[in-house]
Amino acid sequence: MKNKKLNPMVLATLSAAFLLASCAGPENYQQKMARYTPKVIGNNQVPEIRIADFKFASETSKVKGRAPASVVPVAEKNEVEKDGNPTNKKLYFLSLYSQYETLKNYSAEFSGPNINICPNFHTSLLRHSEKEANSPNAFHAKKFSYETNKFSEASYVAGHPELLLPLSKEEVTPKVVDIIKSANGQMTDFAINELVHKALDIHLSKTYSEIRELCEYGVSDNYYVYENLITHIKNNKFEADAGNMNILLKTTLFSNIALMTSLETHTAATIPGRSIASISGEVKKVPYVSEVMARLNVTWANQYFDYIKESH
Repeated sequence: MKNKKLNPMVLATLSAAFLLASCAGPENYQQKMARYTPKVIGNNQVPEIRIADFKFASETSKVKGRAPASVVPVAEKNEVEKDGNPTNKKLYFLSLYSQYETLKNYSAEFSGPNINICPNFHTSLLRHSEKEANSPNAFHAKKFSYETNKFSEASYVAGHPELLLPLSKEEVTPKVVDIIKSANGQMTDFAINELVHKALDIHLSKTYSEIRELCEYGVSDNYYVYENLITHIKNNKFEADAGNMNILLKTTLFSNIALMTSLETHTAATIPGRSIASISGEVKKVPYVSEVMARLNVTWANQYFDYIKESH
């Protein structure tokens, strides 16, 4: 079997820093991909979600707050330990699968196929499914509304990352906000809501494809991007700033956290008597999210996710 040609869009997501970091190890990204030759299942390109004019806390604040912020909630730590202190690869799979299951709840039409057969992560998936079967179902918003006069403001769009979801299965453009802006104010609230749902369904479909790929082959293009992120953070100073946050958002797990934070905030706004403040930390309760942040020592990223909540 011939090796799969490297997808240029996947390579485009890697910053120069990633490439330098990966080359430092015994086997670089290209060498790993040369051994990775799956059948074509689907291409889960990461949406182009970027922060705008958001500023992180001062260096002094970050240093003072780093230790407490790195603590993983006891309940989640117990779950991670039950899974045998999972490897980075297993943690990536469990995180992505949990995000997929959570994001399905916000879709109006995408029921989402269930993953019942997963050779490479069978035991982990079984344990996770048993735990989720005993969890109560929560209400999730199906209608999303926006301040239509702010679609041209980069900070407003950055605070609503679902507007940056692509409406294509193969490309990262056009994005929802691109279509809205091209309508020159002639698009109704109903049409905008339908557009967001269409983009979310496409995103879920691509995420499902990656999960299938992980189940069948144990790896995916996006996993190798994530692995290079781990290597880069270990070998470099990776502090809280806009550039590093944008690097995190180039990975599936972190772009999904941003997306879930925004959608959950919409949910809070639709429930009478429930304030946005009351959802603080709910997205972080999605299994394995806090563990991922703690392992990477990037809990400072929560400042940006809090900013998304405050933007609604």
